[in-house]
Amino acid sequence: MHEAFAETWLINHRVNRLLLGALTPEGLAATLSTRGGRTVGQQLVHVYEVRRAKLEAADKALAADLPKLTREQGGEKELLADALERSAQAVAELVRRTGEDGKVKGFKRGITALIGYLMAHDAHHRGHALLPLKQCKVC
Repeated sequence: MHEAFAETWLINHRVNRLLLGALTPEGLAATLSTRGGRTVGQQLVHVYEVRRAKLEAADKALAADLPKLTREQGGEKELLADALERSAQAVAELVRRTGEDGKVKGFKRGITALIGYLMAHDAHHRGHALLPLKQCKVC
């Protein structure tokens, strides 16, 4: 069962990779905000940082090699690709390491709910990224 959850999680991650792979520098910088809201790249930094934080709470060893990213790094496509890939693999490994009871340190509802949360969070911020891309007609 855990391997199926890990694979489902990695399918979600492949959608993020497709989005990032299609982005130009102008796309990463796109925003509809006039008051300092996130750019497309900063949305992806946020996705990564939430993953990193959940991993840090659940298993410090899995999070140990995941660097903290800043908003300013939202324009660095290769850095984002590497960070998202490493965090996705670490989350998949957390799923695989979780015992049969499904309990995860730092997330009281367990691994199934954690994966559901992370996938919903990723999808939510992909939506936030797609809107300015469509409105600004950049990619």
